[in-house]
Amino acid sequence: MTAPGRSAVIVRNGAVLALVVAACHHLALPEGLFLALAVLTILETDLGGGVLAGRERIIGTLLGLLAVVIGAGILGGLSSALGVFVGLTLVRLFGFAAGLTSGFVVGGHVVAGSLMNHGAAWWHYGFWRTVMTILGVILGVLVSRQIYSQRASSAWQASCDGWLLDLARFLERLPTSPAPEQQVEALRERRNGLRRRLPQLAAERTLIHGQPDEAVLRAQQQLQHGSTVMSAARDLCLLLRQEAPAAWVPPGLIPRLLDSGRTRIGALVEGRDAPDALADLGRCREQLAAALPEPPPAPQASDPAPQEARTQLLIASRLLLLADALIRLPQSPQRPGRPDGGR
Repeated sequence: MTAPGRSAVIVRNGAVLALVVAACHHLALPEGLFLALAVLTILETDLGGGVLAGRERIIGTLLGLLAVVIGAGILGGLSSALGVFVGLTLVRLFGFAAGLTSGFVVGGHVVAGSLMNHGAAWWHYGFWRTVMTILGVILGVLVSRQIYSQRASSAWQASCDGWLLDLARFLERLPTSPAPEQQVEALRERRNGLRRRLPQLAAERTLIHGQPDEAVLRAQQQLQHGSTVMSAARDLCLLLRQEAPAAWVPPGLIPRLLDSGRTRIGALVEGRDAPDALADLGRCREQLAAALPEPPPAPQASDPAPQEARTQLLIASRLLLLADALIRLPQSPQRPGRPDGGR
Protein backbone atom coordinates (compact mmCIF):
# COMPACT_ATOMS: atom_id res chain seq x y z
CA MET A 1 0.00 0.00 0.00
CA THR A 2 1.31 3.45 -0.90
CA ALA A 3 1.92 6.20 1.67
CA PRO A 4 -1.17 8.18 0.57
CA GLY A 5 -3.17 4.96 0.84
CA ARG A 6 -1.98 4.32 4.38
CA SER A 7 -2.80 7.89 5.34
CA ALA A 8 -6.30 7.52 3.90
CA VAL A 9 -6.87 4.32 5.89
CA ILE A 10 -5.64 5.96 9.12
CA VAL A 11 -7.94 8.96 8.58
CA ARG A 12 -10.85 6.66 7.78
CA ASN A 13 -10.30 4.52 10.88
CA GLY A 14 -10.00 7.53 13.16
CA ALA A 15 -13.11 9.21 11.75
CA VAL A 16 -15.23 6.06 11.90
CA LEU A 17 -14.18 5.21 15.46
CA ALA A 18 -14.83 8.77 16.64
CA LEU A 19 -18.31 8.70 15.10
CA VAL A 20 -19.06 5.25 16.55
CA VAL A 21 -17.95 6.20 20.07
CA ALA A 22 -19.90 9.49 19.89
CA ALA A 23 -23.01 7.67 18.65
CA CYS A 24 -22.77 5.04 21.40
CA HIS A 25 -22.40 7.77 24.04
CA HIS A 26 -25.22 9.88 22.62
CA LEU A 27 -27.63 6.95 22.30
CA ALA A 28 -26.54 5.49 25.65
CA LEU A 29 -26.20 2.06 24.09
CA PRO A 30 -25.67 -0.69 26.67
CA GLU A 31 -22.13 -2.09 26.38
CA GLY A 32 -21.50 0.21 23.41
CA LEU A 33 -17.75 -0.05 23.97
CA PHE A 34 -17.79 -3.51 22.41
CA LEU A 35 -19.43 -2.15 19.27
CA ALA A 36 -16.50 0.22 18.85
CA LEU A 37 -13.98 -2.54 19.60
CA ALA A 38 -15.58 -4.81 16.99
CA VAL A 39 -15.43 -2.04 14.40
CA LEU A 40 -11.77 -1.45 15.22
CA THR A 41 -11.05 -5.18 14.82
CA ILE A 42 -12.37 -5.09 11.25
CA LEU A 43 -10.74 -1.80 10.23
CA GLU A 44 -7.25 -2.52 11.58
CA THR A 45 -6.47 -4.99 8.78
CA ASP A 46 -7.39 -5.40 5.12
CA LEU A 47 -10.90 -6.41 4.08
CA GLY A 48 -10.13 -10.14 3.88
CA GLY A 49 -8.32 -10.20 7.21
CA GLY A 50 -11.09 -8.12 8.77
CA VAL A 51 -13.74 -10.63 7.70
CA LEU A 52 -11.76 -13.48 9.29
CA ALA A 53 -11.11 -11.47 12.45
CA GLY A 54 -14.79 -10.54 12.70
CA ARG A 55 -15.80 -14.17 12.29
CA GLU A 56 -13.43 -15.16 15.11
CA ARG A 57 -14.80 -12.41 17.35
CA ILE A 58 -18.47 -13.28 16.77
CA ILE A 59 -18.01 -17.04 17.22
CA GLY A 60 -15.81 -16.50 20.29
CA THR A 61 -18.41 -14.19 21.85
CA LEU A 62 -21.24 -16.65 21.18
CA LEU A 63 -19.22 -19.55 22.60
CA GLY A 64 -18.37 -17.45 25.66
CA LEU A 65 -22.04 -16.65 26.19
CA LEU A 66 -22.91 -20.35 25.85
CA ALA A 67 -20.22 -21.24 28.39
CA VAL A 68 -21.60 -18.65 30.83
CA VAL A 69 -25.12 -20.07 30.47
CA ILE A 70 -23.89 -23.61 31.09
CA GLY A 71 -21.57 -22.65 33.95
CA ALA A 72 -24.13 -20.46 35.71
CA GLY A 73 -26.84 -23.06 35.23
CA ILE A 74 -24.73 -25.87 36.67
CA LEU A 75 -23.40 -23.95 39.69
CA GLY A 76 -26.47 -21.83 40.37
CA GLY A 77 -24.37 -18.89 41.55
CA LEU A 78 -22.68 -20.82 44.37
CA SER A 79 -19.11 -19.80 43.51
CA SER A 80 -18.00 -17.18 41.03
CA ALA A 81 -14.42 -18.50 40.95
CA LEU A 82 -15.60 -22.03 40.22
CA GLY A 83 -18.02 -20.70 37.62
CA VAL A 84 -15.21 -18.83 35.86
CA PHE A 85 -13.07 -21.97 35.91
CA VAL A 86 -15.86 -24.06 34.37
CA GLY A 87 -16.69 -21.34 31.85
CA LEU A 88 -13.10 -20.85 30.70
CA THR A 89 -12.62 -24.61 30.36
CA LEU A 90 -15.76 -24.88 28.24
CA VAL A 91 -14.70 -21.92 26.07
CA ARG A 92 -11.35 -23.56 25.37
CA LEU A 93 -13.02 -26.85 24.47
CA PHE A 94 -15.65 -25.14 22.30
CA GLY A 95 -13.00 -22.99 20.60
CA PHE A 96 -10.89 -26.03 19.80
CA ALA A 97 -13.92 -27.84 18.35
CA ALA A 98 -14.81 -24.77 16.24
CA GLY A 99 -11.26 -24.39 14.95
CA LEU A 100 -10.73 -20.90 16.39
CA THR A 101 -7.25 -19.40 16.43
CA SER A 102 -7.91 -16.35 18.61
CA GLY A 103 -11.65 -16.14 19.19
CA PHE A 104 -11.47 -18.23 22.36
CA VAL A 105 -9.68 -15.29 24.00
CA VAL A 106 -12.76 -13.11 23.39
CA GLY A 107 -14.91 -15.92 24.77
CA GLY A 108 -12.78 -16.00 27.91
CA HIS A 109 -13.31 -12.27 28.38
CA VAL A 110 -17.07 -12.80 28.11
CA VAL A 111 -16.93 -15.49 30.81
CA ALA A 112 -14.76 -13.46 33.18
CA GLY A 113 -16.68 -10.23 32.62
CA SER A 114 -20.04 -11.90 33.11
CA LEU A 115 -19.41 -14.08 36.17
CA MET A 116 -16.78 -12.06 38.03
CA ASN A 117 -17.95 -8.48 37.42
CA HIS A 118 -21.73 -8.83 37.19
CA GLY A 119 -22.65 -11.81 39.35
CA ALA A 120 -26.32 -12.70 39.12
CA ALA A 121 -26.93 -9.94 36.54
CA TRP A 122 -24.54 -11.55 34.05
CA TRP A 123 -27.32 -12.06 31.51
CA HIS A 124 -27.68 -8.31 30.84
CA TYR A 125 -23.94 -7.88 30.24
CA GLY A 126 -23.54 -11.07 28.20
CA PHE A 127 -26.57 -10.43 26.01
CA TRP A 128 -25.77 -6.83 25.14
CA ARG A 129 -22.09 -7.51 24.65
CA THR A 130 -22.99 -10.20 22.12
CA VAL A 131 -25.46 -7.93 20.31
CA MET A 132 -23.01 -5.02 20.16
CA THR A 133 -20.20 -7.26 18.93
CA ILE A 134 -22.33 -8.58 16.06
CA LEU A 135 -23.49 -5.07 15.13
CA GLY A 136 -19.91 -3.78 15.28
CA VAL A 137 -18.59 -6.51 12.98
CA ILE A 138 -21.37 -5.85 10.45
CA LEU A 139 -20.76 -2.10 10.59
CA GLY A 140 -16.99 -2.58 10.24
CA VAL A 141 -17.35 -4.83 7.20
CA LEU A 142 -19.72 -2.36 5.53
CA VAL A 143 -17.35 0.54 6.14
CA SER A 144 -14.29 -1.42 5.02
CA ARG A 145 -16.04 -2.52 1.85
CA GLN A 146 -17.54 0.83 0.86
CA ILE A 147 -14.92 3.35 2.04
CA TYR A 148 -11.24 3.38 1.00
CA SER A 149 -9.57 0.25 2.32
CA GLN A 150 -6.54 -1.91 1.76
CA ARG A 151 -7.65 -4.93 -0.26
CA ALA A 152 -6.19 -8.30 0.57
CA SER A 153 -6.10 -9.19 -3.13
CA SER A 154 -3.94 -6.25 -4.17
CA ALA A 155 -1.56 -6.67 -1.21
CA TRP A 156 -1.27 -10.41 -1.82
CA GLN A 157 -0.65 -9.98 -5.54
CA ALA A 158 2.03 -7.36 -4.93
CA SER A 159 3.82 -9.71 -2.51
CA CYS A 160 3.48 -12.63 -4.94
CA ASP A 161 4.85 -10.55 -7.82
CA GLY A 162 7.86 -9.62 -5.72
CA TRP A 163 8.43 -13.28 -4.89
CA LEU A 164 8.20 -14.26 -8.57
CA LEU A 165 10.66 -11.52 -9.60
CA ASP A 166 13.15 -12.75 -7.02
CA LEU A 167 12.60 -16.25 -8.37
CA ALA A 168 13.43 -14.95 -11.85
CA ARG A 169 16.63 -13.38 -10.53
CA PHE A 170 17.48 -16.72 -8.93
CA LEU A 171 17.14 -18.38 -12.34
CA GLU A 172 19.41 -15.72 -13.85
CA ARG A 173 22.16 -16.44 -11.28
CA LEU A 174 21.57 -20.18 -11.21
CA PRO A 175 24.62 -21.39 -13.20
CA THR A 176 27.05 -19.47 -10.97
CA SER A 177 25.12 -19.30 -7.70
CA PRO A 178 27.58 -19.93 -4.82
CA ALA A 179 25.02 -20.81 -2.11
CA PRO A 180 21.63 -21.75 -3.59
CA GLU A 181 20.42 -23.30 -0.33
CA GLN A 182 20.24 -19.93 1.46
CA GLN A 183 18.47 -18.25 -1.46
CA VAL A 184 15.97 -21.09 -1.78
CA GLU A 185 15.31 -21.03 1.97
CA ALA A 186 14.47 -17.32 1.80
CA LEU A 187 12.21 -17.90 -1.21
CA ARG A 188 10.51 -20.80 0.57
CA GLU A 189 9.79 -18.71 3.65
CA ARG A 190 8.16 -16.03 1.51
CA ARG A 191 6.15 -18.69 -0.32
CA ASN A 192 4.90 -20.08 2.98
CA GLY A 193 3.88 -16.58 4.05
CA LEU A 194 1.84 -16.20 0.87
CA ARG A 195 0.16 -19.53 1.56
CA ARG A 196 -0.80 -18.43 5.06
CA ARG A 197 -2.47 -15.32 3.62
CA LEU A 198 -4.60 -17.23 1.11
CA PRO A 199 -7.61 -17.53 3.50
CA GLN A 200 -7.76 -13.72 3.73
CA LEU A 201 -7.79 -13.48 -0.05
CA ALA A 202 -10.53 -16.12 -0.34
CA ALA A 203 -12.64 -14.44 2.36
CA GLU A 204 -12.42 -11.06 0.64
CA ARG A 205 -13.29 -12.40 -2.81
CA THR A 206 -16.20 -14.38 -1.35
CA LEU A 207 -17.55 -11.28 0.39
CA ILE A 208 -17.32 -9.17 -2.77
CA HIS A 209 -18.38 -11.70 -5.39
CA GLY A 210 -20.37 -14.25 -3.39
CA GLN A 211 -17.83 -17.02 -4.01
CA PRO A 212 -14.08 -17.43 -4.57
CA ASP A 213 -13.39 -16.29 -8.14
CA GLU A 214 -10.56 -16.51 -10.66
CA ALA A 215 -8.27 -14.43 -8.44
CA VAL A 216 -8.14 -17.20 -5.82
CA LEU A 217 -7.59 -19.88 -8.48
CA ARG A 218 -4.84 -17.79 -10.08
CA ALA A 219 -3.17 -17.30 -6.71
CA GLN A 220 -3.18 -21.05 -6.05
CA GLN A 221 -1.74 -21.74 -9.50
CA GLN A 222 0.98 -19.13 -9.09
CA LEU A 223 2.05 -20.70 -5.80
CA GLN A 224 1.87 -24.23 -7.18
CA HIS A 225 3.86 -23.65 -10.37
CA GLY A 226 6.19 -21.10 -8.76
CA SER A 227 7.03 -23.65 -6.07
CA THR A 228 7.78 -26.22 -8.77
CA VAL A 229 10.13 -23.77 -10.49
CA MET A 230 11.87 -23.06 -7.19
CA SER A 231 12.34 -26.73 -6.28
CA ALA A 232 13.43 -27.82 -9.77
CA ALA A 233 15.91 -24.95 -10.06
CA ARG A 234 17.38 -25.75 -6.63
CA ASP A 235 17.91 -29.41 -7.49
CA LEU A 236 19.28 -28.55 -10.93
CA CYS A 237 21.78 -26.12 -9.44
CA LEU A 238 23.06 -28.74 -6.99
CA LEU A 239 23.34 -31.35 -9.74
CA LEU A 240 25.17 -29.02 -12.12
CA ARG A 241 27.62 -28.01 -9.37
CA GLN A 242 28.59 -31.68 -9.11
CA GLU A 243 29.49 -31.59 -12.83
CA ALA A 244 27.06 -34.43 -13.39
CA PRO A 245 27.33 -36.00 -16.85
CA ALA A 246 24.54 -34.94 -19.19
CA ALA A 247 25.97 -35.39 -22.66
CA TRP A 248 22.51 -36.08 -24.06
CA VAL A 249 21.38 -32.47 -23.35
CA PRO A 250 21.55 -30.38 -26.57
CA PRO A 251 24.30 -27.71 -26.39
CA GLY A 252 23.10 -24.38 -25.02
CA LEU A 253 19.66 -25.69 -24.07
CA ILE A 254 19.96 -25.11 -20.33
CA PRO A 255 20.99 -21.43 -20.66
CA ARG A 256 18.17 -20.93 -23.18
CA LEU A 257 15.68 -22.51 -20.82
CA LEU A 258 16.76 -20.35 -17.89
CA ASP A 259 16.82 -17.15 -19.96
CA SER A 260 13.38 -17.76 -21.47
CA GLY A 261 12.01 -18.65 -18.03
CA ARG A 262 13.37 -15.47 -16.49
CA THR A 263 11.95 -13.42 -19.36
CA ARG A 264 8.54 -15.07 -19.11
CA ILE A 265 8.28 -14.56 -15.34
CA GLY A 266 9.17 -10.88 -15.71
CA ALA A 267 6.52 -10.44 -18.41
CA LEU A 268 3.84 -12.32 -16.45
CA VAL A 269 4.40 -10.12 -13.42
CA GLU A 270 3.82 -7.07 -15.64
CA GLY A 271 0.58 -8.59 -16.94
CA ARG A 272 1.97 -9.55 -20.37
CA ASP A 273 1.91 -12.94 -22.05
CA ALA A 274 5.47 -13.06 -23.52
CA PRO A 275 4.59 -15.27 -26.53
CA ASP A 276 8.20 -15.49 -27.79
CA ALA A 277 9.51 -16.76 -24.44
CA LEU A 278 6.56 -19.13 -24.16
CA ALA A 279 7.24 -20.59 -27.61
CA ASP A 280 10.94 -20.97 -26.81
CA LEU A 281 10.10 -22.81 -23.58
CA GLY A 282 7.86 -25.15 -25.57
CA ARG A 283 10.69 -25.85 -28.01
CA CYS A 284 13.07 -26.51 -25.11
CA ARG A 285 10.63 -28.99 -23.61
CA GLU A 286 10.23 -30.78 -26.94
CA GLN A 287 13.98 -30.94 -27.47
CA LEU A 288 14.48 -32.32 -23.97
CA ALA A 289 11.84 -34.98 -24.49
CA ALA A 290 13.35 -35.96 -27.85
CA ALA A 291 16.93 -36.02 -26.52
CA LEU A 292 16.23 -38.32 -23.57
CA PRO A 293 18.36 -41.45 -23.98
CA GLU A 294 16.41 -44.60 -24.67
CA PRO A 295 16.96 -47.26 -21.98
CA PRO A 296 18.50 -50.43 -23.35
CA PRO A 297 16.28 -53.54 -23.43
CA ALA A 298 18.67 -55.47 -21.17
CA PRO A 299 21.66 -54.57 -18.97
CA GLN A 300 24.95 -54.36 -20.82
CA ALA A 301 28.56 -54.05 -19.76
CA SER A 302 28.81 -50.61 -21.33
CA ASP A 303 25.95 -49.17 -19.27
CA PRO A 304 26.83 -46.26 -16.98
CA ALA A 305 27.18 -46.88 -13.28
CA PRO A 306 23.85 -46.97 -11.40
CA GLN A 307 24.60 -43.74 -9.51
CA GLU A 308 25.50 -41.98 -12.75
CA ALA A 309 22.32 -43.22 -14.43
CA ARG A 310 20.22 -41.95 -11.51
CA THR A 311 21.94 -38.57 -11.69
CA GLN A 312 21.18 -38.27 -15.40
CA LEU A 313 17.56 -39.21 -14.72
CA LEU A 314 17.35 -36.54 -12.01
CA ILE A 315 18.75 -33.90 -14.36
CA ALA A 316 16.26 -34.87 -17.07
CA SER A 317 13.31 -34.81 -14.67
CA ARG A 318 14.25 -31.45 -13.17
CA LEU A 319 14.71 -29.85 -16.60
CA LEU A 320 11.34 -31.11 -17.78
CA LEU A 321 9.65 -30.03 -14.53
CA LEU A 322 11.20 -26.59 -14.81
CA ALA A 323 10.10 -26.12 -18.42
CA ASP A 324 6.57 -27.37 -17.75
CA ALA A 325 6.09 -25.17 -14.65
CA LEU A 326 7.34 -22.07 -16.48
CA ILE A 327 4.88 -22.74 -19.29
CA ARG A 328 1.94 -23.29 -16.92
CA LEU A 329 2.66 -20.28 -14.70
CA PRO A 330 -0.37 -17.94 -14.94
CA GLN A 331 -0.26 -14.27 -15.78
CA SER A 332 -0.67 -11.62 -13.09
CA PRO A 333 -3.49 -9.08 -13.47
CA GLN A 334 -2.81 -6.28 -15.95
CA ARG A 335 -1.59 -3.21 -14.12
CA PRO A 336 -2.78 0.25 -15.14
CA GLY A 337 -0.37 2.03 -17.45
CA ARG A 338 1.44 -1.11 -18.54
CA PRO A 339 1.76 -1.63 -22.28
CA ASP A 340 0.50 -4.99 -23.51
CA GLY A 341 2.39 -7.42 -25.70
CA GLY A 342 6.08 -8.03 -26.31
CA ARG A 343 8.52 -10.76 -25.54
